[in-house]
Amino acid sequence: MTEKKRCVTPAGALPPYLFWILLIVACVFAAASSSYADPDLNLPELNVDGNAVVSCTNDSFQPVEISLNDKSIRAGLLYDVSSDSVVWGKNTNQAFPIASLTKMMVALIAIEDIFEGKVSLDTTVKVTAEAARMKGSKVYLRTGCCLSVEELLKAAMIASGNDAAYLLAQFLGGTESVFVMRMNRRASQLGMKDTVYSNATGMPARDSRNDNRSSPSDLLLLSREMLKYNDLLEIAGMSDAIITQDQRPIKLRNHNVLVATFDDVDGFKTGFTVRAKYCLVATANKNDRRLISIVLGAASRNVRNQFTANSISRYYEALGMGRLELKTGFALARCIDKTSVSDTAETTTDSGAGVARMYQVKRGDTLYQIATRYGCKVTELKAWNQIRGNRIDPGQKLAIYQTNQGSENGQSPARKSSVRIACKSVDEKNSGSSVIHLYTVRRGDTLWKIARKFEGVSVKDIMKTNRIKRAKALKPGTTLKIMMDA
Repeated sequence: MTEKKRCVTPAGALPPYLFWILLIVACVFAAASSSYADPDLNLPELNVDGNAVVSCTNDSFQPVEISLNDKSIRAGLLYDVSSDSVVWGKNTNQAFPIASLTKMMVALIAIEDIFEGKVSLDTTVKVTAEAARMKGSKVYLRTGCCLSVEELLKAAMIASGNDAAYLLAQFLGGTESVFVMRMNRRASQLGMKDTVYSNATGMPARDSRNDNRSSPSDLLLLSREMLKYNDLLEIAGMSDAIITQDQRPIKLRNHNVLVATFDDVDGFKTGFTVRAKYCLVATANKNDRRLISIVLGAASRNVRNQFTANSISRYYEALGMGRLELKTGFALARCIDKTSVSDTAETTTDSGAGVARMYQVKRGDTLYQIATRYGCKVTELKAWNQIRGNRIDPGQKLAIYQTNQGSENGQSPARKSSVRIACKSVDEKNSGSSVIHLYTVRRGDTLWKIARKFEGVSVKDIMKTNRIKRAKALKPGTTLKIMMDA
């Protein structure tokens, strides 16, 4: 018979099953110990750019995708700062002429020099003959006059003054050519690989190949850097401002009309030349969710503005935050422009806090006289009409809010209310007042679907109000006026 072999465990050795149990316990203990690592241990350094914008990646800041009809523009993108995501783009890495978007780099270098203590906002700069001779968009600086760096920044960013931008470059660089070298060096530091500057204004060069050029991706890097400076945002977000040149006031109006149109838009810069066409870098901040929109080479000013506003609004709406809200003053102005002077316009807000009358400024009027006449304060009058100084011009229309009988404490209406415009329309057959709702057509909308959203409004009413000849001609992104009885 064959004898069976027995496996004998050596003396002092553990049985196999105990070995595996101890191994598992040791692994669990090692994993637990690693979570309480000594903070003084030398860990490998992470390669982090100290200049990068910190982005949040939690679920509350997840981006959403949108599609846009971008045939009318050369290039652009829409960027969600909170999610650090480009949510739409076209030719994002291709360089195109950028016209006065050049002044964004001028403003960035100026504000960096201020923070480094090289100059201050109050530093006085004397206008040179070269700056006064600048062509194109200008604020008409006069040789020998003096302005502060802050005033020059406002003139360059708000009114796109070539003379102001040139003077800043000349002052900060010694000469424009030296400053342009700084601009290109700073662009390289920011990683703007597709960007080349040949001047500080954005004026077209004799040879089109030497025009200032950049790509949407590069302009995004520049915009993110500018967002670090509240002073730049404050200036870029002004719909108008007044600077003084040897005690002579110069009124500035922002070329970026979206700033004056919508509550949440607060920057940055427009640009136009024949070769660059219409360009715009805009930024909006709604409920602490900031977006940056970049559009290059739009066919017209209206196309540029409407495309930018629609893209930002559609993204906010996709996030469930609602669309951009019109400023009360802008909505009133649009209403008044379509009525006779003798008609009275009234604006109501969702809070029902006040009713506004439009007063046309007469020669010799002052804010104090108008405020006294209507029983309000000068500060209220300036706030309602977004007036920063004390200057008003004959013919200017001012909104005068007066307390409703049902309003509480006689307070003025809230600035960020959903605006409804009540005015007498010359297009209406009846003499009653109407409420105008502004509705932006979405993909898949029909006139019948839109009419069902507004009680008492028919397809014919919408077609008549908006002069639509064919119902099939309705395009997404179009803004319609929906008129209802007040």
